[in-house]
Parts: sequence; structure tokens; C-alpha cells
Amino acid sequence: MNDEQFAALRDITFKVNAVLTGHAAKVGLRHCDGKAEYLVTSDQQLVLSDSPGTPDESRLMFAGVHCGKQILRDWYVNTGNEVPVGRLIADGVPRDRWPRPVSLPPEYVAVMTDLYQSLSETWTGERRWSAPDLEAATRAVTDLVGR
Repeated sequence: MNDEQFAALRDITFKVNAVLTGHAAKVGLRHCDGKAEYLVTSDQQLVLSDSPGTPDESRLMFAGVHCGKQILRDWYVNTGNEVPVGRLIADGVPRDRWPRPVSLPPEYVAVMTDLYQSLSETWTGERRWSAPDLEAATRAVTDLVGR
């Protein structure tokens, strides 16, 4: 990247963060961190290429409870079911030979479905699934991971 592209990347990233952090606060969430991915087009234009603000790209919390994939990541690590991606890459194992992740227990699927739907409804202000409110959804997460 040249200096101009790097400056543009920095400026866009700060703007994305400000928008996400501001909106999160407006709807009662905390935007702790996140990632923004970029690509450079064939004519050297910088393009924001991912979906910042989603629960898979941003760490969002409600009343101290994670609202995204961190809950799932923790389950895989804490139960010894994590696929050692870093080691597999370092060892040069082709991706088609990586072990398949263990399926989540059904109770996790139900709780995470409610959480993601509730988060979506909270974030957008649109009721699409009649999900539990975010307080109830995060309480279910806390009850589940506290077992």
C-alpha cells in the first residue's frame, strides 16, 4: 500500500468504528471492537469489502454478555472441541483434510438462534422473528454457559 491508500484505510476504519460505536450505544449495546476488511481493486482503489457491525465481525456486548460468536468460540475451547486451525496452517495441512468441527449441542443452537435474532431486531429496530428481547436472550446465554 502506498501512503495515500494507507491514510484512506485509516480514515475509513475510524469512520466505520465511530458509526458502529455510536449506533451500538444508541440501541443499548457496547461495541468493544471489530474488524474491517478491505480489498484493492485492479485500478488500485481501496474498497471496504466485509460486513462490519455483524456479530461475527464485531464484538458487541449487552449488560456484560457477549452477543455473537465469542460464545461459540468459548464453548469449543472450553470443551476441548476447538479445531487447531493455527497448527494446521503451520503444518501445511490442506483445508480439505482439516477435521470437521463438532456440532453444537441443541440447546446452544436454540439459545444462539434467539440471541442472533434478538440482536438483529435490536440493531435494526425491525421485528422480523418476534425474538425475545435482548435482556431475555442474554439471560438465556448466561444461564446456558453458567451450567
